[in-house]
Amino acid sequence: MKSFVDALGIDRLEAGAPAAGEDARSVSLPAQHGFVATRPAGQADCKLAFATVAVSALLFLGAIPFAKQPLAPVWAFIPSYQAALVVCDLVTAALLFGQARFSRSAALFVLASGYLFTACLALSHALSFPGLFAPGGVLGGGTQSTAWLYMFWHAGFPLFVIAYALLRGASHTRATAELGGVLVGGVVAVAAALTWLATAGESALPPIMQGNRYTPAMIFVVSSVWLASLAALLALWRQRAYRVLDIWLMVVMCAWLFDIGLSAVFNAGRFDLGFYAGRIYGLAAASFVLVVLLLENTSLHGRLALEHERDQRSLARHSERLRILAAIDQAVIAEQSADAIAAAVIQPLRELLDVPRAIVNRFDLASGTVEWVAAAGRRRTHVGPGVRYSLALMGDVQALRKGEPQLIDVHALPPGTEVEALLASGVRWYMAMPMIAGGELIGALSFGGEGRDFRAEQLNIAREVAAQLAIATAQTRLLERVKAHAAELEAKVHERTAELESFSYSVSHDLRAPLRAIDGYARMLEEDYAGRLDAEAQRLIGVVRANARRMGQLIDDLLAFSRLSRQQPARARLDMSALACEVGHDLRGNRPATIEVAPLPPAQADAALLRQVWTNLIGNALKYSAKKAEARVDIGAREDAGETVYWVRDNGAGFDMRYAQKLFGVFQRLHRADEFEGTGVGLAIVQRIVARHGGRVWAEGEPGAGACFYFSLPKET
Repeated sequence: MKSFVDALGIDRLEAGAPAAGEDARSVSLPAQHGFVATRPAGQADCKLAFATVAVSALLFLGAIPFAKQPLAPVWAFIPSYQAALVVCDLVTAALLFGQARFSRSAALFVLASGYLFTACLALSHALSFPGLFAPGGVLGGGTQSTAWLYMFWHAGFPLFVIAYALLRGASHTRATAELGGVLVGGVVAVAAALTWLATAGESALPPIMQGNRYTPAMIFVVSSVWLASLAALLALWRQRAYRVLDIWLMVVMCAWLFDIGLSAVFNAGRFDLGFYAGRIYGLAAASFVLVVLLLENTSLHGRLALEHERDQRSLARHSERLRILAAIDQAVIAEQSADAIAAAVIQPLRELLDVPRAIVNRFDLASGTVEWVAAAGRRRTHVGPGVRYSLALMGDVQALRKGEPQLIDVHALPPGTEVEALLASGVRWYMAMPMIAGGELIGALSFGGEGRDFRAEQLNIAREVAAQLAIATAQTRLLERVKAHAAELEAKVHERTAELESFSYSVSHDLRAPLRAIDGYARMLEEDYAGRLDAEAQRLIGVVRANARRMGQLIDDLLAFSRLSRQQPARARLDMSALACEVGHDLRGNRPATIEVAPLPPAQADAALLRQVWTNLIGNALKYSAKKAEARVDIGAREDAGETVYWVRDNGAGFDMRYAQKLFGVFQRLHRADEFEGTGVGLAIVQRIVARHGGRVWAEGEPGAGACFYFSLPKET
């Protein structure tokens, strides 16, 4: 018997190797999976936003003294700047509309509409700028059009932010996708109306530009616009719980204030330092939320890829799990032994469980020991019995009986060679999953390694496989018992067959001897003393000899009938038409009878046994129709579902259908012996032969009108 130490030594060199699955493919996903519009702002988000505002404010304060410094007009700056704004705002609006559609948030729909509004007004502003694409701008209008479009633009966006803050702080509403369509249409309509007002309706608005300089009315207008931005910042500030989007919208509104301040308050007019610096702040304001959304999309795509990879690995594990369970089922169907089944699945199971070691254990509760059936390490697999150790290493046996898994700490076990071998092979903790079938504790599936934590998935897999292995073991034991019973029954059959053959020999030898003696002495009396015997005595001697011959025929038929129970049919393709014609020709002889044989389908049958069937059926038909003036025998067949039915019909004496079931019994006759000779065994032989071929026999008849005997055989496959 192998020692426990030697057996566990198969993996000592593996103790330092990393466990399967502990490689670069292992991933841990971030704890926060929400969108920036719904994820609470963390301390890091607040610090980054505050730092951005602080740097922007310092730059703003530093630029104020130089805001009125005139600079050279750079006409290419305007379309480049405006195009960048339009692109940034449109992309931001598209991303926010997507999140709004997903979360069905009315606040997000409104904010996305605000970015769409700024994109539309920024485009109108660029197209109306005098001297850029045309002396009076592409949209026409006058000298005030561009300035008023700037004011509409910078006053409108804060209003959308305020609406977002109000809806964001109010009770949550479930907006539908149709709201987005309505808002998009409304924003485009409002932008078009304001563009028309600033261009075609310019005369209705007070002048705020005089050349490239501002008029006194500009102070009131720009103050109103600035206050709108400040109000939006305060509306965001008053939120009870900030989200990431709220934090960066506050950064945007601060940049918006700096943009307006440098572009329209502290500067003197177009193309000075304040004009250019303010536009830079405007571009930054358009970019902050966009950058955050793009970073979020990148993060979401990364998480999606990780989730997909994890799902693929989970799907692969699930497929392997089903494959192992199916392999056990197929092995049980194939009547493999429990040891062979365990040996076939233990290594794939260890890899699926992602543990250094897995063992299938068989319990001997009477002796209190455990025996290995199959064990798998990272490098080697041990199959077959031979390793035994104490049942105490499996934990609480009573709990195992109840189906409770046992977590065993190797360090807590009593010192011994088994514990030393476990520690040397790198096993510090292991789980024993009970194998129970029919309420009986058969064994346990144990697996373990360095750590004590086992995932729920590992436990579920081990529980399923342990249950299947328990069923396989129970089925194997039951099959072994059935085979043992079958062998015992077969031995008894052989014994009974030998007894039957002995009986048959006794019948054939011991009973025939007296019959031969009776017939011989009766024949001697008949031949040697015929002159001394009167007619009655000679008749009686004839009766004795006839009955002796009849008794001999009965013995022959009985022996033939008994041999059929031991004779296996030798199946071959049989030409039934030829066989029936041959038997009919031999039996008819010189009798004045007509035998008609229709084409018969072939059969898979024993030729010798089927000859007996045709002989008995055609012989009976000729015998029972012999007293008819025009005796006739018809032989035919038909094909039914799954079988071929053959028949033999005569126009002879027939029989009463009330006694049809007696026809196929041994020594059963419906006619007296002085009417028709016979022993009553022929039809019983027919029935046994046909039954051994998987068919059936029946008959129909009417007294004085003939009979028809049928037998069926399975169709050829």
